[in-house]
Amino acid sequence: MDDRLKLGFNSGHAVLFFYVISGFLITYTLSHNYSRDSSGVRKFYRQRFIRIFSLYWPMVLLSFVLIDGAWTRFLGGSLADKLTGLLLIGMDWNIAFSHYPDPNWGATITALQQAWTLGAELTFYILAPFLLRSWRIGLLVLAASFGTRAAIVMTLGTDLHDVWTYQFIATTFGFFLLGQLACIASQKYHFLLRPHFWPVMLLAAALAMTFGGSYVPFDGRRLWMSVSFFTLSLPGLFQATKRIRWMNAVGNLSYPVYLVHTLALLLFGEWLLRTIPATTVTEGYYSIALFLAVAVGVAAAVHYLFEVPLARLMHAHWLRTETKG
Repeated sequence: MDDRLKLGFNSGHAVLFFYVISGFLITYTLSHNYSRDSSGVRKFYRQRFIRIFSLYWPMVLLSFVLIDGAWTRFLGGSLADKLTGLLLIGMDWNIAFSHYPDPNWGATITALQQAWTLGAELTFYILAPFLLRSWRIGLLVLAASFGTRAAIVMTLGTDLHDVWTYQFIATTFGFFLLGQLACIASQKYHFLLRPHFWPVMLLAAALAMTFGGSYVPFDGRRLWMSVSFFTLSLPGLFQATKRIRWMNAVGNLSYPVYLVHTLALLLFGEWLLRTIPATTVTEGYYSIALFLAVAVGVAAAVHYLFEVPLARLMHAHWLRTETKG
């Protein structure tokens, strides 16, 4: 696909922008839905646990059942690989460093390799309630993260380095903090919410990523210009869209789509290629559209068949436990 049709993004950039969004949303929900005492922190952790694992564990089971060799590969892994594959926390570290300089994809479950980013997500979830107590702490952590990233980029160059500038939480954690600090700032600086401000910033972010320079460097000026404008647009963008029902419905499916798309490709890839061979550029776009439709359909199915019922069971279990306690 033409890079300009993707607004200049690649998958690595998309992950970093997602970290910014996650930092904003988690900070918003912590500020509005949870008390800052120990009870509120426990409730937040419980809700995040249910959100992640009510779908992840069913997907693990589906991988074992539907993908040839997935169960055997899991059994053949080390204890550390089994733990990160099932529990996610530390998966990013395991992939990056246990077999360094080679990546250890044995730390993941077959068809769920993309779940390594959830290891970084869980790290932020654990720290978020404490970082929220002081914007100064957040600013210091952001400076430390991006300072470390800058030192590595100066040493290794601006190209993508999977371990050091993509999987290493110390150099990517700052993107979560960008979102968190934007959320905190919007509570005081209301111009961030104004309808004449955030659309301009959002457009500037898209233009910077699409036309801001060479597409070769990963840590080039395109990324940093765009992510800066995007961070400034987030408070107003969220304020303007948070009550739009169809967007909330799409948001509910974003996590399932993220988890199922590789599994869907493995299961239906040959059928997709037979249906639309993608021998021309036009057919390629049709093939992508068909795959997206299949992935969304599978995501909706696992959401309603597995995620929603299991989440209800987990909530009910915790409610019974708290009542007995």
